[in-house]
Amino acid sequence: MWVITVFEQQNVRIFEYTNKDEAMQALQRFSKNAVLSYMK
Repeated sequence: MWVITVFEQQNVRIFEYTNKDEAMQALQRFSKNAVLSYMK
C-alpha cells in the first residue's frame, strides 16, 4: 500500500493507494508538504 502524508498548518492528512503510479500522480497535486511512503 502506498501512503501520501500531507502536513498542513495544524493538520495531517493521509491518503492510501494500492497502485504506485496512481500515488505518484496524486503526490504531484500537493505542495512540498507531502511525503510518499510504502507500507506492507
